Amino acid sequence: MAELELQSICKAFQHPVLDRLSLKVPQGEFFVIVGPSGIGKTTLLRCIAGLENLDGGKILFDGQDVTNVPPYQRGAAMTFESYALYPHKTVFENIASPLVAAKTEVTEIRRRVQDVTKLLQIPHLLERKPHEISGGQKQRTALGRTLVAKPKVYLLDEPISHLDAKIRAELRIQFHTLKELREVATVYVTHDYAEALSLGDRIGVMGDGGLVQIGTGREVFDQPNSLFVAQHLGQPTINVLDGQLQKDNEDLVFKSDEMQLPVSRELANKLKNDSGREVKIGLRPQFIHCLSEWENDKDLPVFSFQAEVELNEALGSYGVLLVKAMGKSLTVITSPEIHYSPGQKVELSIETNRSLYFDAQNGMNLGTDLTRMEADG
Repeated sequence: MAELELQSICKAFQHPVLDRLSLKVPQGEFFVIVGPSGIGKTTLLRCIAGLENLDGGKILFDGQDVTNVPPYQRGAAMTFESYALYPHKTVFENIASPLVAAKTEVTEIRRRVQDVTKLLQIPHLLERKPHEISGGQKQRTALGRTLVAKPKVYLLDEPISHLDAKIRAELRIQFHTLKELREVATVYVTHDYAEALSLGDRIGVMGDGGLVQIGTGREVFDQPNSLFVAQHLGQPTINVLDGQLQKDNEDLVFKSDEMQLPVSRELANKLKNDSGREVKIGLRPQFIHCLSEWENDKDLPVFSFQAEVELNEALGSYGVLLVKAMGKSLTVITSPEIHYSPGQKVELSIETNRSLYFDAQNGMNLGTDLTRMEADG
């Protein structure tokens, strides 16, 4: 068994960074923490590794309290964004360094380094030094040094964020296939939502003070518990409009200047007494469709309207339209094969059951009963 547990941990510098954060990561789970830069993701990993002292709370590995155990005795192995390779040592020596520090037998060191470099497809680089290899190879070397240690917990701090797209894709595949990562608890930090959704068995979205929502990628993307979470998962960013809930005969609608959207029946039943409430609506670009290229073959509830194209971007696998409609600007994802010209009129449909409604004051999702989730696994 190799489980990580955080119990109400606290850490502050000039202001609180981690505020009573709790989390359980069981053996074999690849847990990804996603959030904006400077929010405390790296600080959290450094606390788990023992590189930062806690101001409160406990850290447990396999049920044992390691809060005050020195880093070298703790049993955590960490890969840094900056590689942190010894420039004067070879790839072999860099990867072997934690084993040398642990006074492992030479034959065992050679065996384990050879095994991990075969796994990472870099056995031909063993005699080279860091300045003689590429960025992707440096990252594989840093990852090899982490894997060879066979720790109780793996901590991976934005290990591929500054590599080019091709190498990032290759390394994402390797993270999926590395059985070593399935033998212990792994915590992986990134600011890239696509990376988080791709890799995480579960993901935790980090906000001020800690993890503001935890769930599978699909759960967090489809039902963000707050506007903050919704705005940090998805590209292009979710459309957000200010408005008010109003009664329209027996129906509940979202009203914002010239725009009036029907509220889904399920949510309308929940908010039937909230007419006049100030809200923010979130409309993901993926769920606003150009009728010229989309058929509602599942008979989904939609709201259709006309818009005017302001900007058209072709981004390879998809296109992005910036449109003006009912006094509002909206971002829409389209087919890359169809060209739209500025000023062109287009017919659009919004999947109304995919619309997200947030309280205008606290930003919480009105469609769920979730508030700030305790990250108790």
